[in-house]
Amino acid sequence: MRTDLDRDRLQAADAAAVERVAAQDAAALRELYDRYAAVVHAAALRILRDPGAAEECTQDVFVAVWRNAATFDPARARFTTWLFAIARNRALELLRRRGARPLDLHADAPEPPAGDASPDTALAAERRDVAARIAEGMAALPADQAEVVRLAYFDGLSHGEIAARLGVPLGTVKGRMRLALEKLRPLAETL
Repeated sequence: MRTDLDRDRLQAADAAAVERVAAQDAAALRELYDRYAAVVHAAALRILRDPGAAEECTQDVFVAVWRNAATFDPARARFTTWLFAIARNRALELLRRRGARPLDLHADAPEPPAGDASPDTALAAERRDVAARIAEGMAALPADQAEVVRLAYFDGLSHGEIAARLGVPLGTVKGRMRLALEKLRPLAETL
């Protein structure tokens, strides 16, 4: 189990990595990608419901981190908060841009044979495992916290929209979100 000291160290490591990314250190970007890409992908997949679009979104998010690292302020937010805001916004942008296009552009493509151990099959299995672990993490949250996470990251609502939908103050939504993300952080560290 992660302690507050471990969390503080991870936050400091994330902030230092972002600072190195701002100085155009590609190794620092790889470090952040390795740490968070699976969780970003899972969040994008939940919003977009299309593995190809979720992969595109994940790549776009880390390109945005590369381009905008100098704007990150660790005094204002944790890196993960900043990262998931980018991911959510990019996924919603892709969803709006996709508009009336079909969800699966390759729906008529033949299915791969059963037992195909191609890299795509292995990647799909890994993604299913990550999605299952995220679902378990969400299930472990108290209902009010899980609800705000679901509405924000999976349904694409802003904190204000969540407050209006639930009929609670904005500060309550933000507090529930903070508590939920603190509880989910250890899960993100293992993905």
